[in-house]
Order: sequence, then structure tokens, then C-alpha cells
Amino acid sequence: MKIRERARKAGGWLRDRWHAIKPGPEAATAARRALAAVALVHVLLVSFFLRLGFGFVVDVVFSLVAAALIALAVFVILFLLIRLLRHRQPKRSAVVVASLLLTAIVWGPPQIGLVLAAWIGAAAAALAAAIAMWIIGEKKRVMAFLFLAGLAGGGGYIWMIAHDGSLDRLSKWKPPAASMPPALTIPNPTERGPFPVKTTFYGAGTDIRRAEFGPRVAIRSRTVDATEFFRDFEGWRRRIRKLYWGFDLDKLPLNARVWYPDGPGPFPLALIVHGNHNMVDFSDPGYGYLGELMASRGFIFVSIDENFLNGGLFGEPEKQQPVRGWLLLEHLKLWREWNGAGNHAFAGKVDVERVALLGHSRGGEAVATAALFNRLRHYPDNANIRFDYGYPIRALVAIAPVDGQYKPAGAHRWIDDISYLTLHGSHDADVSSFHGSRQWDHLRFSKPGPWFKAELWSYRANHGQFNTSWGKYDGSPPMGWMINTRPLLSGEDQRRISKTYISAFLEATLHDRTEYKSLFADWRAGRHWLPETIFISRYRDTSYNPLAAYDEDADLTTATAPGVRIAGDRLLTWREGRIPWRSGNRDYNGVFLGWKHNKDQPAASYTLRLPEDAPARWRMDANTTLEFSIAALDEDPKEPAGDNKKKKTKAGKEDQKKERESPDFTLQLITPAGSKSLPLSRFQSVPPPLKEKLAKLHTGGDQKDWEPVFQTIRVPLSAFGITPSQFRALRLQFDRSQSAAICISAIGFGQEVQ
Repeated sequence: MKIRERARKAGGWLRDRWHAIKPGPEAATAARRALAAVALVHVLLVSFFLRLGFGFVVDVVFSLVAAALIALAVFVILFLLIRLLRHRQPKRSAVVVASLLLTAIVWGPPQIGLVLAAWIGAAAAALAAAIAMWIIGEKKRVMAFLFLAGLAGGGGYIWMIAHDGSLDRLSKWKPPAASMPPALTIPNPTERGPFPVKTTFYGAGTDIRRAEFGPRVAIRSRTVDATEFFRDFEGWRRRIRKLYWGFDLDKLPLNARVWYPDGPGPFPLALIVHGNHNMVDFSDPGYGYLGELMASRGFIFVSIDENFLNGGLFGEPEKQQPVRGWLLLEHLKLWREWNGAGNHAFAGKVDVERVALLGHSRGGEAVATAALFNRLRHYPDNANIRFDYGYPIRALVAIAPVDGQYKPAGAHRWIDDISYLTLHGSHDADVSSFHGSRQWDHLRFSKPGPWFKAELWSYRANHGQFNTSWGKYDGSPPMGWMINTRPLLSGEDQRRISKTYISAFLEATLHDRTEYKSLFADWRAGRHWLPETIFISRYRDTSYNPLAAYDEDADLTTATAPGVRIAGDRLLTWREGRIPWRSGNRDYNGVFLGWKHNKDQPAASYTLRLPEDAPARWRMDANTTLEFSIAALDEDPKEPAGDNKKKKTKAGKEDQKKERESPDFTLQLITPAGSKSLPLSRFQSVPPPLKEKLAKLHTGGDQKDWEPVFQTIRVPLSAFGITPSQFRALRLQFDRSQSAAICISAIGFGQEVQ
């Protein structure tokens, strides 16, 4: 009874306090109006950046009408629901909830939108209530508190939107200088070449939105019929896009801008295609920095216009991904015709045997699709579409590409015998996982040849700054304002990376300047050409022979190469499985190894024992290299059974917040006469897990702040001073890092890059 009495008295006291500070009806009315005003301001903000393509007035009218319809629908539903619950003021409650939901919709993802709507809604309501209380002179202390709280909340909201973000989780690790190879002494690939540069445009002359591709286009091309690809894209959305562009899907124009050398030629041909962006914000001009550079170095560089396939005007054409690749081949057909036409401006100026395709974002997937279609007789998803190309495409470049948006016949693309380069940035807030790395793994070499494949992952690079038209926000405002841009490299520095690697790649593959291949085998050789940041790279050429790729079976003791046996000893983690991305996985396997080293006990190890004929089978000689593809993991090795039930100490939790160190171990080559050992770090360090904070606000979700990124480490057998014919086993001795977890996606043999 005493407890009940105390609870009753406490409840009465709380009610009295609430009535003493509770704002009056005028304050509540002002707060509701403020919420409605906040929703209206956000709708107008969206209309300012909407860009439907028919002018600002249309954008504003459309936004207001759409917002009014949404708000009315939400209001009616809530009003009826609240009334059914017999709430005393259903109209007022419905206004509040409808205003908050409309504000949240402006910000897109619910986990962000609801937080921001509640934030600015509370701030605006507090300010409005305080002003109403000041006007009627009611409860000055409460009024002052609400005013200060609203002012602080509103100021914090504006600051959250306006500031660039934070440097949280940014790594301070640098590759050690001691193991750096000599810098390359060949010419910097970003230096302008000897040719004066000319520019021109070609197009079908049907584009009513762009004068350069309209009736007065410099060089007339043609249109192509893509209706068979778009059988499911009908209705008002197709009609309104036709109204905007002036052409339908049966007459897609072959439009492009061209940078070319002023000289007799013939010159290699490089075509680049943009990715998905608002279609009224044209993307193809954004690669002019590459066009100027490559044309000066003796390449015809063409930026393809596919803006009419991009998003905007209530969505994008369904199943447009494969069409992006198909259009590249249609452009190649055009260039071959022009090169053979005696009276054309480009007649005889194109080296049609030396061709490269480059793409950014969805364009990066499109170049791989084009390479696949180039060798097929039919479109995999509709045999009524016939292909007849077979062009000698030598090289592909994928800049921050997507992968898997289009799967031919429902499967991943496998491409054979072509050189491939992919670039990606750690702070890519659009394609947040390194998708190009999966296509890298789905490229095979079936025979000896000049081909190689390389990838470069650049810390602090984003998605958009590879294109000068896209900028530093990997998303349209206002949602793009929530991206953390403070850690980013400058646009100039990021484009220095793409200029260096793309120029060197095209020189190596189309001009046969093979001395540039050393840059791809080890990025550190070209460090003097690159901005100050962290890079991770992979490389493989046709000399590679796989020892273990971890995709052959479920037996941990067998390898890809016949006759190779694997053994592990004292490992806390030893398993094979899918390699993760930030969310999801790469659809192929690696081996996961973890250890803790106690100096009083033998070190953990992982051993691959070779058959006796292995040196002869793989033709090992003085130029043979051991090649590892290794990534550090942001996890602790699993404790032995019984220990994992121990509670973590406070100190242990603090240790987990610290940046992890670069894992290191000993490489031991075993021969019948004994063994030779060297530390892995003598050749190259494995970067620790590198963290990124992509958004200003963290609102949960399963996306990690890191993902495994693989570094190729090439170790010459000659460094061990052994005779390759005596090589019998490779042992990874985990005696240098006290505790670490790593993933290995491949181990094999290759040849030193000459």
C-alpha cells in the first residue's frame, strides 16, 4: 500500500509540473504550422535540384503538386486511422505526422530521412512555440528554453548539411620506405605528347537538346534501332522521353565528341563512355582532360554520348545496361567504315587493329559487355538479335564500374585474352564496393600473349571526380549533402591518378610501350607520378600459373594445381569461403587464416607442398616469381574453444578501436637440402584494413566501414638463392605479427616483368 501511495503522489507531482510548464494552445498551433512550413521548404529545395529538363517552373510545379498529393494521401489515411482510435484531435495529429513524413521523403533512405525530419521538425516546432509564447507573454522561462533549444537544433541541422564531414576512421598508415623499389625513369605518362590536338563532334543530327549533335553537327553519323532490347519499356514514360529528346528507341543516335592528333596517322582508337547520371546533366564532356592528353600522345580519343539511356524523367529505360555495351560496338563499326571511306575526314587515320574501350560506372560494366558481345553471334537474352562484330579490341578500362547489373543469360561475364585495367576509390559513395575487382577475376588468359590485367584501389578517391562534370558529391542534392566529402582527394589529384594509369595502360597496350607494365606490376615504381595517398594494386599476366585459387572443391588440403597438398598447423582460423564486400560477397572464394604468435611456442604455419615435377611443369627459372593476392581483415583470430567465453576487458575493447597494423609473416622455401626464409615485408607490405566513413550520419545497417582489398605481392625466387629445380614446398610461417587475420585469394607462379 505504501508503494502505491508513493507512486500516486509521484504521478500527481509530475502532472502538476507538466501543467506548470505546458505551452498553451497558441504555441501548439505555431509548432504545427512550423512543421508544415519545414515540409514546404524541403519540397521547394527538391524542386530547385530536380531538373526534369523542361525548365525550372515545371520542376517547381511538379514538386508542389506531387508533394500536395502525397501529403493529402498521408493526411487522409492518418486522419481516418486516428479517428477510428477515437483520438480527440485527429486533424491536428494528422498534420504533424504528414509534415514529418513529407520532410523525411525528401531525404530518400528512411533510416536517414526519419532522423533528419525528427531533428529539424523538433527544432522548428520549438522555435515557433517559443515565438508564440513570447508574443502572448506566457511562461517566459519555458519560452526561453524552447527558443534556445530550437536555435541550437536548427543551427546544428544547417551545420550538418553545410559542413564537409569529418576525418573519422581515416587511416594514418603509410607503406614503409625501406622496401620501396627504384622509381621508374621512363617519361611521365601524364606529360603532353608531341601532337597538336584538334576537336570535333559527330552525330545523327536528331538531338533537339544539344546543338553540337543537332542538325548542324560537324560530322554526320546515323541512328540505330534498339527496340528489340526494350520490348518491356512502353507507356507514358517512353513517350515523355521521346518528347524530351526528339527521338525514340528505334532511332538512337550515334553521337560523340572527338579529340584527335593533328597528323597523318594512322592512330590507335580509344572510346570512352560515361555511366548513369541525371540525363539532363550531360556526362560526356567530363572526360575532356583525358581526351586532350591522349590525343596529344597520338590516340584518337572519343567520348560517347549515351545520356539518353540515363536516369531522369521518372526513371530510366528498363534493361538499358546491355544496350550501353552494344552501342559501343556500333560506334566501332562506324569508325571502321569512316577509315575505309576515301572521302571522309578520318579516312586512313584510324589504326583499326589497335582499339581500346573505356567506361566509367555503368560504362565500366558496358565495356566488359561490349567485349563479350564482340565475340558472340547472338544477344544472350534474345537470339533474334544477331551480332556480327569480331573487332580486334585489345584493351578495356573500367573506372569505378558496377558489375552484375547486367548478367548475360543470368551469369557473370567471362572474358578471354584481352588486357583489362580497373580503377576504384575507397570513398566511392555510389558504387561503394570494388565491383571491378570481380570482373578482374572473371577475365582469363587461355594462351600466351601480350595481355595483362591490373587493378588500382586509391584511398580517399570517390566516384564522381573521375568525371569533371560530376564533382565531389556522389549523389544529387539534397541527399548528396549527407555524404562525407572531407577526406576526399582534390579533383585534380584524383584525376592525376586516372591520367597516369590510363595513359600508361594505353601506351602499353596500343603503342606497345611495354616499359610501362612495371607501373601495373607495382604501383610504387610510379609513386613520383601519383598524389600522396595509399594505393592497393593487383597484377597478373599470361605467364601466371595458379597454385591455389580456392575454388576447386571443399577440401582444405587440396589446391587448384594437381598434386599440390596443403597443411595448416596451430592456426586459430583456417577456412575457405566467399570473400566479402561491404555488403554481400564477391561470388568467389579465398582462404581465411588467423593466428596469435607466442614466442615461447612454435609459430603457426600454412604449407603448400609441391609435386616433384612442379619446377619442370611450370618451367621455373631465374625469372620465376611467387605471386600472392593478400588482404588484411578487420577481425581478431578466433580463440580456441573454451577461451571465447571469457568476457572482454575494458582495455580489450579499447584495443579494438585502434588502427590495426600491417600483417607480416615469413616466407620459407623448402628444398631437399634445407630451407631459405625471408620476411614478406622485404618485398611489399600488406596494407592494414583501411576504414572509410562515407556518410556524415551513421544510422545503422549491415554495410561495413571496410572491405578486403587484395594486394599482389611478387617475390622473385632468385631472392632466396635457391635452385628452382629443387623447390619442393612453400611455407607461410606466422612468426612476425603477434596477431592477425588475412585472406588469400590466389597463390601462383609468374615471370618478372621485363
